[in-house]
Amino acid sequence: MKKTDAELVKNAKQYREQFEALYKRYIDKVYNYFWYRVGHDQDVAEDLAQETFVRAYQALPRFKVTEKSYLSYLLTIAHNLLVNHYRKPQPISIEATGVDVPEEIWSDIETKDNIRSLWRAIQQLPSNEQDILYLKYQKGYKVADIAEIVGKSENAVKLALSRARKKLIAHPYLSSISEFSDQKRKARKGRYLDT
Repeated sequence: MKKTDAELVKNAKQYREQFEALYKRYIDKVYNYFWYRVGHDQDVAEDLAQETFVRAYQALPRFKVTEKSYLSYLLTIAHNLLVNHYRKPQPISIEATGVDVPEEIWSDIETKDNIRSLWRAIQQLPSNEQDILYLKYQKGYKVADIAEIVGKSENAVKLALSRARKKLIAHPYLSSISEFSDQKRKARKGRYLDT
């Protein structure tokens, strides 16, 4: 039977080597959080993921078990590390931020250009808006969970999501993508009108 987070934390507090079970359970999720956010740079993602677990391990004696998953706690640490990482502006080449997808998916060049344009536009948003978009649309978290992870109110998260979407819609990289611009519905004749 799979142990709960609370049981794993309790074991880890008693026997520090038991922290490995928490590490194994969540390392992939924490790594993926960073990997997406640092432009798919494996080395940086690994370093930040390891630092997340080092900090969680160091804080283990002070950690209080709650109803929330341990992953939420780890992602809070990860978010703070990421904010610190981005405090120093770092240039990102467009080639380095390209989406790594198998070639057969790129059969339509227009689709490839649209994805690159979207990626570049997202990279130009403030890091807090990038985080919130990632947590909402890539990871599927609810607004309440995102609010806890980033340390903001639910209303602040909703507002940030709304602002980020509006910025993307208005972004010059995306102006040519029809899905991002408002389209008027074309009027059609009714099909079943008696004439």
